[in-house]
Amino acid sequence: MNCTTRGPKVQNPLRRGGVVDIAMGWLAVLASASLLLKAIELTRHGASPSWPMIAGALVALSLHRLYRIRRDSPQSRP
Repeated sequence: MNCTTRGPKVQNPLRRGGVVDIAMGWLAVLASASLLLKAIELTRHGASPSWPMIAGALVALSLHRLYRIRRDSPQSRP
């Protein structure tokens, strides 16, 4: 039996820019956005206004991470 034939190349889903990495990025955006909404609600009821600012920074960092993954992926290059 000859084992030199190769099938389609299977990529690691855990690599940077892989399926799992992108899914975790979107999960981070979802979690930080829900934290932002909760912080806004708490601020309306008298909590410190720094909570929405911190939560907004988390949303921005999560989106920036997704942008960097997209920018560095080979599919986004011409």
